[in-house]
Amino acid sequence: MSRLAIQVALQLLVLFLLVRFCYHVIAPFVNIIVWAAILAVTIHPLYIRLKKAIGGRSSLSAVLITIAMLLILIGPAIWFISTSAGEVKEVVVKLRTNNLQVPPPTAKVKEWPLIGNRAYSLWNEASAGVDTMIRHYPAQTKRVATKVIGMITSTGKGLLLIAAAIIVSGVMLVYADQAGTFSRSLVNKLTSNANIDLTSIAVVTIRNVVKGILGVAVVQTILAAAGMIVAGIPYAGIWALLCLVLAIIQVGTLPVAIGVIIYAWGALPTLTASLITVWMLVVGILDNILKPIVMGKGAPVPMLVIFLGAIGGFMYSGFIGLFTGAVILSLGYRLFDIWLKGPEI
Repeated sequence: MSRLAIQVALQLLVLFLLVRFCYHVIAPFVNIIVWAAILAVTIHPLYIRLKKAIGGRSSLSAVLITIAMLLILIGPAIWFISTSAGEVKEVVVKLRTNNLQVPPPTAKVKEWPLIGNRAYSLWNEASAGVDTMIRHYPAQTKRVATKVIGMITSTGKGLLLIAAAIIVSGVMLVYADQAGTFSRSLVNKLTSNANIDLTSIAVVTIRNVVKGILGVAVVQTILAAAGMIVAGIPYAGIWALLCLVLAIIQVGTLPVAIGVIIYAWGALPTLTASLITVWMLVVGILDNILKPIVMGKGAPVPMLVIFLGAIGGFMYSGFIGLFTGAVILSLGYRLFDIWLKGPEI
């Protein structure tokens, strides 16, 4: 082996070790940095408008937007957590004192197709004594309780992560121009200066996913919560939180809507049950109408590519995959499309 080959091999080894060490150093902060970048990309247009309105003061604009985002996050979070925690605590206390009362089912429950008799039996057993029913189904009760506690814990951790990401995104906004220049230089280097604006594709994709998935999920949750509160559905805060989680992970709010509708027809007046049924069903299918409109608006790639990337990314790497999956598949689609249309790459 020549001396030059040995020297190149050593240089590559040192470079590999350096890159690996850098990765391990920054690994604990990767999630926060990725979320901060997503938030910064999403709110950058608002930052630019605010910056112009207050005379080009970039630091002040970033601080104001950061504070506003924290308030927007903390306000609903406090409402959801306080409502849910209070209702969970109330349920636990009533269970311990055997005072948890479930209204008995009406005779109409038996008339439900397929599940009427079984639903009436379980509901009637619960109304006679929830503690007795729990003793009859200990394994199922334990599984449900474990999942609920796990969901609440994960939600709390997620809120802390987003709060930290909001603060970091404020810093990123101040250096947005430098970050944009760096990302474009990196893309040009990787694509040999080909005329491919991958940075713009990534930016538009992130914004469309935020509006099409998170935005629609928040709208559905607010509407569902309003309907349940007005109709007098018990523990509306818990069901609203569950709606938000299910909407974000693309299951949809219909599972909660079905449960609310079943309860409404068994315990509420006919008019109220009819109104909440229509309301919850409309809210449940709202995402099917809004997502194609929002996610496809101004997109440089077909809406289906973004949607499949978001869903596939979520299945592969969790919540963050909603964004990384959509961006990666969009970039891949764009590169493949350019390769098909010409030999310039």
